[in-house]
Amino acid sequence: MIKKIFFKKIINNCHVLLTLSALFWGFNAIAGRSAVGEISPFLIVSGRWFGVLLILSFICRNEIKVTFLRHRNRHWWFICMGFVGFTCFNSFYYVAAHHTVAINLGIVQSTMPAFIIIISMLWLKSKISILHVFGLLTTFLGVLIVISNGSLKSLISLELNNGDLIMIIACIFYAFYAVGLKKKPEISNLILMTFFSYVAFIGSIPGVLIEYFSDNIIWPTNKGLLILLIIIIFPSFLAQIFFMKGVEKLGPATSGLYTNLVPIFSSFLAIFILNENFFVFHLLSLIIIFFGIYIFEYKSKNN
Repeated sequence: MIKKIFFKKIINNCHVLLTLSALFWGFNAIAGRSAVGEISPFLIVSGRWFGVLLILSFICRNEIKVTFLRHRNRHWWFICMGFVGFTCFNSFYYVAAHHTVAINLGIVQSTMPAFIIIISMLWLKSKISILHVFGLLTTFLGVLIVISNGSLKSLISLELNNGDLIMIIACIFYAFYAVGLKKKPEISNLILMTFFSYVAFIGSIPGVLIEYFSDNIIWPTNKGLLILLIIIIFPSFLAQIFFMKGVEKLGPATSGLYTNLVPIFSSFLAIFILNENFFVFHLLSLIIIFFGIYIFEYKSKNN
């Protein structure tokens, strides 16, 4: 009985759920990097959301039709959110994983809070101050350090890591999704995820076709299937549900701050699981990015 009550409190604690989301997303960087050569990027996206929609379609089988008809006036919102937040973000994410290391994936992903706050300001008509602009510039200075591998020469000559640049685009897509969740209808998170999963799967099919007809498709190996299964359960299913719960209770800006934990988790996991090297410029970039985000959050709370 005590264990049941304790577990219930943990599940209802948004801060714990958001921390777990960050952990699972941090592990997603490891899975994405491990999938290189084992399964192609767009096939991961397609398989990922097909697996999730199967799980959710079974769990929510008695509610899908009724809820879909009840919210027929919000169908375009479901389509846009599922495509932008799931299809687009994941597609760019796994393509980026083929061109950069897991540590960089996590660190660049820490730009999400800045993008979320900026989009919140533009979308929700909040004021942007000089301090906000300074925080933004500080954050992206940290990102520039990562994508140039800490080399001023590379930065000046624009010899930047394409994988990190692709990851920035992925972060922008997810920031739009995170802010858009604030406008979600009165609907359960499981049903919402179900609708998004259908959209994400259908939206991923063109990418798979491109891989197939361009002879770039990599059919999953046994290791690839295991990686895909892990991605389906943790980053795709549990992390998304936990994050939506956090946005619902705490708002997009505050929830977005928990993505600061992603580069920390992904860095440690990459070092211990993938034996990647953590350089001084990685630490410097993290410090600068977190400082920039702190400026954003401090100013936002004092407006």
